[in-house]
Amino acid sequence: MDEYVNTDLGSYLRQMRERIRPEEIGLVSRGSRRVPGLRREEVAALAGVSQTYYTRLEQAQTAHASPSILLSISRALELSPDEEEYLLKIGTPKSERPVPAPKLDQVSPYTRMLVASLGNVAVAVLNYRCDILSWNPMYHRLFAPHLDFSAPESEDFRPNIVKLNFLDENVRDLYVDWATESLANVTYLRFIAANHRHDPRLAELIGELTIQSAEFAKIWGRQRVANCTEGTKVFDHPVVGELELMYQSAELQDGNILKFYHAEKGSPNENALNLLTVDLDAVHTR
Repeated sequence: MDEYVNTDLGSYLRQMRERIRPEEIGLVSRGSRRVPGLRREEVAALAGVSQTYYTRLEQAQTAHASPSILLSISRALELSPDEEEYLLKIGTPKSERPVPAPKLDQVSPYTRMLVASLGNVAVAVLNYRCDILSWNPMYHRLFAPHLDFSAPESEDFRPNIVKLNFLDENVRDLYVDWATESLANVTYLRFIAANHRHDPRLAELIGELTIQSAEFAKIWGRQRVANCTEGTKVFDHPVVGELELMYQSAELQDGNILKFYHAEKGSPNENALNLLTVDLDAVHTR
């Protein structure tokens, strides 16, 4: 299933070209247009390359280009920083860019101690495939109390954030704006995939999601790219109701990602989040 991850450069360029309207970048549209967006010759002119060369890139007759040419094309297509980074990863010859060393799905004792110590923050450790390798009780109760707390410790039962969001109704229902959440999941996964284009387990994950979720397949096919490091999300939790949480991501030394959710100190959101640490069933039986 490696073809899901090994994104075709030409296909990506075409998608990015077709999303731009000529009037958005000050071009005068002359004559009828058979396709949406810019024409190939317009992109070539804006990027300062020949139309023939750009056409070869888009038609996959040329597999790679120099970083300087890709940067020129990026400017012509008005790519975001994340999209430009992705273009450089899939469009630069492998010999010209460092290949990340493979990471084992392990969490160091120091990281486990950190996760356990953050009692008033919902925190988890993810690998680049978005598998949950470790979580604290608050994260578990926020996202997936219907799963066993020990699930991240087993390779066979380890939860995956993207799979949960698309295939688990309990998790989908948590998000007040699931459409935005689903888009963020897929654009982030594609952003990550550029660094791991030959990882069979990542390809298997993307293939499984493509088969089992028409929504995922549709978004994945649009080839949008964005990193996801911080922001806010609104949840509708079945136990504590609606709460708005801030989230951040930090890369650890072992290559894993620390993901944590927190609320403004002293706010109703913090009070609701802290309720997740209380054993409500025990309280009710007293």
